[in-house]
Amino acid sequence: MLSFPDLAAALSFSEPQTLILLCAGFALMLLLGGSAGVYTTRDRSVYRLRKMNASMNPGISSLTKKSEADPRGWKKALIPEDPSERAQIRFQLTKVGFDRADSVELFFLGRLILALLPPVIVFALIFMLKANLLPLTVQEAVMSVSRLRLLQIAAVGAAAGFYGPGYWLNTRIKKRKAKISAAFPNALDLIQISVEAGLGFDAAINRVGHELGRVAPEVAYELILLQLEIQAGQDREAALFAMAERMGIDEAKSFALVISQSLQFGTSLTKALKTYATEMRQMRELAAQEKANKLPVQMSAVMSLLMLPALFMITLTPIVIRYMAIY
Repeated sequence: MLSFPDLAAALSFSEPQTLILLCAGFALMLLLGGSAGVYTTRDRSVYRLRKMNASMNPGISSLTKKSEADPRGWKKALIPEDPSERAQIRFQLTKVGFDRADSVELFFLGRLILALLPPVIVFALIFMLKANLLPLTVQEAVMSVSRLRLLQIAAVGAAAGFYGPGYWLNTRIKKRKAKISAAFPNALDLIQISVEAGLGFDAAINRVGHELGRVAPEVAYELILLQLEIQAGQDREAALFAMAERMGIDEAKSFALVISQSLQFGTSLTKALKTYATEMRQMRELAAQEKANKLPVQMSAVMSLLMLPALFMITLTPIVIRYMAIY
């Protein structure tokens, strides 16, 4: 039977410190995995309902989510107690597709873990260095860095872990808004064509949402969710404005206003959609013209920075050469 040193040598671990370090890393991975499993455990009945709903309507799972409870115990120090602040964070997470009931809790928990992880790693390295538990190569690398630099690395890592998720969330929201803004006019044209072909508004929304599933999944998600909310009993006008808020673009808000006014006053929905589609095309053309008019100013700044030094060199270099030849 192999002894512990023979087993370490067979595994190509020449130093016991290396094996200890790997065992510590494996234990840390198990701890993080267990913590994630505790916080991602869901009610099986709710999970089955969401799975059935997702099978019937791909991508839609927010109708069977549980309501969010107020933070209790140690969670009060982690999650804001103000419901409006939690609602704003939940709204931002919903914009990028995180519509779980505990999404706010998971977001703050992940940010806390990312903020604490760099200092814990740095102080663990210092402790293991003093206890002589690190391999020689790692010891030399850690000893080559000053303690002040290690503390700076821990502080910068903690700041990056704390503010990084917020920056990532804002970046995802901007990208999603850009995709929705690019695909929404095409979706509006398809809705107009479907209504002109004889479909009702709800049937047109459902048809266009399923047709855009591969081309524009963000817009398809919002349209199918709008249809499911209406079928679940929510007021059509409230569901339209909720969709516009989730999309976060002015075109969607104007679309919700046009549809709600048309349904409220009994005007022709086809004419309203056609008029709004024409106005949207004109607005997009004006926006393109505005960007085109900004190009000369932007190009002049770039050209002045790149061309003026070359022009100065061409015009002044002969003068400098003649001056140096004379004097």
